[in-house]
Amino acid sequence: MKIAMDVSIIEQCRTGTEEYVEGLIWGLSRLGTGVVGVGRRGQALLPDQPCLGLASRPKRPLWEKLWWENVSIIKTPQDVDLLHIPYMMYPPVALSIPTVVTVHDVIPYRLSAYHARWKERLYFGQIRKYLPHASQIVAISRATAQDIAELFPELTARVTVIPNGVHPDFFRPVPVEQMERLSSRYRPVRHPRLLYIGGYDPRKNVSTLLKACQQVFARHTGGELVLIGAETDLTIQHQIADLHLQERVVTTPYLTRQEVVALYQTADLFVFPSTYEGFGMPPAQALAMGVPVVAGSTPAVSEVVGDSGLLVPPQDVDAWVQTVNKVLDTPALAQKMAARGRARAEDFNWETVARQYDRLYQRLVP
Repeated sequence: MKIAMDVSIIEQCRTGTEEYVEGLIWGLSRLGTGVVGVGRRGQALLPDQPCLGLASRPKRPLWEKLWWENVSIIKTPQDVDLLHIPYMMYPPVALSIPTVVTVHDVIPYRLSAYHARWKERLYFGQIRKYLPHASQIVAISRATAQDIAELFPELTARVTVIPNGVHPDFFRPVPVEQMERLSSRYRPVRHPRLLYIGGYDPRKNVSTLLKACQQVFARHTGGELVLIGAETDLTIQHQIADLHLQERVVTTPYLTRQEVVALYQTADLFVFPSTYEGFGMPPAQALAMGVPVVAGSTPAVSEVVGDSGLLVPPQDVDAWVQTVNKVLDTPALAQKMAARGRARAEDFNWETVARQYDRLYQRLVP
């Protein structure tokens, strides 16, 4: 069996979707499932290399993205058995081979801010029109499957739930010397160290986290919060200044995976206040690294974290302060959460997840 994987979205390997594509191809390669990449001309996939060995490139112009999704993808090589589109998209004609489409979330249909402009409404309206042509749809969580059932009831019978995986690097801590070298680039480590990884658009709710940390650090006076990727986010920088947290918050640029692994190793607690997710890749990574997790009690994140972490109402500042202090004040609780997290993360091993995809592919290929 030969699978064509749409890798057109691979640009700089910073987003959860890019992590997903990279991890799935790595897992399938371990099973011996043949995968070829389409959408990146002339570049072979190297599953054991960062970003599949694909060169980093700037974000594609909109016209190039639309040309691929509406024209070029229709010319998928005929010597493959199935096409997997790893994000919510389908071309305007039904393809001649079985197709799997992964739906990571339904944010454009749930949150009005993501379809405010007419171009966005046109684009997502087209997806809604043509998605029923897909042979099978994968939802990366039960919460996302429920969202699909509510918004696209006609697709319910074709939805399979397969969770995301966590890249194997997050199950293999870097050596102590390398960890110290990577993590000290930004500021000498102070404890307790809180860590956040994710985006900075409003649904990520980082403002609530900053307000909570202002009170947490009044108690834990030596502590700090690390925000990966926030170095150039002016909104976040202004909030940090307004709360007088400049000496307590470390902001970094976007980092390589090895740098992220090193920073997880230095963290005493991972915090994730998002108000809406389709899965929650960073909390899953933290679980694999054995870092205690406190996260917002949204459906998908609750599904990922389970009873291995502590969940709080995302926008309740007082609940965040109380819960974070509880973990920092109780080493035995933190140790118990870390152990449970490692056990929970085994469900997100990419080889385990890839087997579920392989069974799905086998079912669809005649």
